[in-house]
Formats: sequence, structure tokens, C-alpha cells
Amino acid sequence: MALFIDRRHVLRVLARGGLTAGAGAMASLLPAMKAVEAAAQAGTRGNRLSRPAFIRVPLANGIIPHAGETSMELYHKHPHDPREEIVQPDDIRLQARLTLRNHKEILDWVGLDWRNVVTLTRYQTRMDESPQIDEVLRSYFKDWWPPQTIYEVSGLSSPQARLEIDIWVAPGGTRIMAGYVPQTKPVGASRVRGMDAIFPRPEVTERGAYAPAIRIGPELDLVVFSAITPYPPEVDPWHPGAFAMPADPAERARMATENLDRLLTAGGMTWEHIVFNRNWTASPGGAIDFAAHWGDWRPCSTTLRVNEIGIPRANVLYQITAAAPHRPITMRGIAPGIEPLLHRPGVTLKELPAAPAIRITRDADLVCFPGVTAHPADVDPWNPGSYVLPADPATQETMIAERIDRMLKAAGITWQHIVSMNCVGEINGAAPFQARLGDWRPCRTTRAVRTGIPGAKLLVEITAAAPRSRRPV
Repeated sequence: MALFIDRRHVLRVLARGGLTAGAGAMASLLPAMKAVEAAAQAGTRGNRLSRPAFIRVPLANGIIPHAGETSMELYHKHPHDPREEIVQPDDIRLQARLTLRNHKEILDWVGLDWRNVVTLTRYQTRMDESPQIDEVLRSYFKDWWPPQTIYEVSGLSSPQARLEIDIWVAPGGTRIMAGYVPQTKPVGASRVRGMDAIFPRPEVTERGAYAPAIRIGPELDLVVFSAITPYPPEVDPWHPGAFAMPADPAERARMATENLDRLLTAGGMTWEHIVFNRNWTASPGGAIDFAAHWGDWRPCSTTLRVNEIGIPRANVLYQITAAAPHRPITMRGIAPGIEPLLHRPGVTLKELPAAPAIRITRDADLVCFPGVTAHPADVDPWNPGSYVLPADPATQETMIAERIDRMLKAAGITWQHIVSMNCVGEINGAAPFQARLGDWRPCRTTRAVRTGIPGAKLLVEITAAAPRSRRPV
């Protein structure tokens, strides 16, 4: 059952009538929303929706990241116009539907659908709204459920938004194709060969401050980075030694800029090779001036506000993904097509707390996993039934490591195939992870803040790369 709610009509009605008209419009939409939710429940009742342990994505087909979207229009003014922000609905289910409508517009434009979505990340200001958001997601994804990770934030780019979603899309779905299927719709120009910005409704794109989506062609390599902060790659923020974080915001910004610029250069990239910038900000000051380096280029972006970054003395953090010109592997990882990028000559990966960046070529498949806690896969943290999660953080850490063991085994790979690891929560030295990683160092982002998930002291999201599959997966 598919019901279409025209978000532009909703916003116009709300804008004309303020709160009173907004309440009436919302009341008129509730029956339709309930019908959608009833259909979703009927489709999964007695046949629990299967959530995959992983999805394997052949980079030989290219990949398309989508920027973070909220319930605001796909194209909106920057800086934001308060008249547009104020009409965002209070009902989280409608916020979720309007958010997904934005992503659907991009999918429709390039001729893809929800089954092409290979990973989905949610950012919520109210984690207790997760069940309602899940129901809306089911009404769109039907029998498909990509790996998902939920992060708690204190605010999003718009004050009224309580949900933001970004997704990554495989042009060929999860099956090996004979070759890359080129776009049939116009896309935005890029000076990087093999990379194009996707702009549905190009006649209104002047209102966009970011690209809604970017096509990364198979002729480019994918590059993931560890968290970019003022800390140099060789410094562990929790054990900084002689390193002292400067108090001057301008100096912190300069150091973070140099850290990123050095890694881009090491990978043969420029700032225009950046395709995704997920930025976490706790307080103003110390930010990288991306616009000064990008020129006319605008990558996908997800902007998040948090009460604290969760890294000592840092107030801004960037999670960057870029596309690099393909070149032969020189510093091979355990799997073909994986290469750590180091920030200076003479340093070895074993000396560092994490790989500063890792390049993944088309000789590898990207393997996407959902973020996991110590909750078993078949337990809903918001409705755990009789299950009781151990309260001890160290015990939870061990349970998560064992759960990752099972996920990796199901994918036919090992801990040494992990290319990035994002950890949120109470970190107890990560001994179970280090023991399994050995001398391998994936990219890493660690934020010592609460997960927002009931009972969960730690959340871990991993992405891996596997040798390229020659058959459907």
C-alpha cells in the first residue's frame, strides 16, 4: 500500500495558517498516516522483518552517498529562512515521512528504489521516538531493511527538526553487474573525472548549500578517514603525552585544516575530491573553513549539534569520505584493494592509534554492517521483554566484540578487513577489540558520550572491505 503525501502542500497549508491551521492539517493527515502504519504492521505481523547482518556492495559498480535530509524541503535557503523552519511538523511520523520523501525524490531522479539503499544512518534528538520512526521506515522499505545505525544528537541544522537521515546507495543494488549503469538524468558538473553531483529539479538548485547526492563512478577509489580534529594522527586524545590542545579557536581550526589537507595530498586528492562531510559541533569556534578550499564544489553534508563531542578538549569533529583517482596499491592491507594512507613518510601503521585514512579500490567490495550494542539482534532495546542487559560496561564491550565476531564470520571476513570503526559510549580500553585487530589499525572515530539507547553503554558501527566477489552476493 503506497500513500503519497505532498510535502509542499502540507508546508504551504501550515505556513498560511500558523499553529491553528497546522493542527487542522495534521489532523487531516493522521488517517492517512495511520493507514500507512497499519499496512506496514500487517505486512510484518507474524512474519518478523528480517534485518540483514551485513550488505556487500561491489565498488566496481560505483556508489552514491545521499546527504543528510530532514523534513525541510530538499532545497531550502542557507542561512535557513525561519518561515520555512517553523512549518516543520511536530509529529515525528510525519517528519520521518517528509524526510524519506526527500530521499525518494533523489532515488526517483536516478531511476533507483529503496532496495538499492545499502546503509542508513539516523540522527535523533529524541531516541524514544525510534519505534514510530521504524514503522514509517517499514512503510517505505517493505521487505527490505538495510543496515542501520542510530545516533543521539542534541540538535540538527534546523531547530524544529528531530530527525535527520543519510543513506548510501548502490547503483546495481547488492548484485554484481556486468558494468556500471550510467545516469540517464542530468547531473551537476564536477571537475573530478568520474564524480558528479545529483540535483533533482535543477531549476531550483541555487537554494542548495550542498549536493543532495553524489555519484562516485567505478573509475575512482573510495577513501574513508579517521575523525578529523586538531589532534595529529599519532596522538591518542585520551593519552596525549606532551601534546597540548591550544585554547585559541583559530589555532585549532588551522591544525585540523592541516591534518585533513596532509591526508588529501597523501592520497593524491584535492578538497574537491571530498564527497561527504559529516560534522559534529558542540560549540562554535575551531571549525575548518571548507568553503575557502572547495570553491564552487559542494559535497554531501550532514550537520549535527551535540552537547559535547566526546573527545577531550575538542569541540568540532569531522567524519570525511572522499573519492580518489585510482592507482595501484603500494601499501597493501590484508585484503586486495585496501591501502592505509599515512600522513608522513617514515611512520608505520603499527605506531598509530588508528589509520589516518584507508583507500578502497574497485578490487574490493564494501561490506556495510548495522551499528550494534550488547543487545542481541532479536531484542528491541525499547521493548526488551524479559531480557536484561548486563550493566557492566566491560561486559557489554566483550559481548559486542563477540557479536561482531559472528557478523564478520557470516560475511566471510575477519577483523583485519575492517576499514572503519565508530564507537560511541563508555570505552574501557577496548581490549576485546584490540586483541582481535592485532597489528591492524582501521580508521576510527571514538566519542565518549552516552548512546541514548536504553541500557546500552556502548555502540559500535563497523564498515569492512572484502576481496571483490565475482558472483552475485
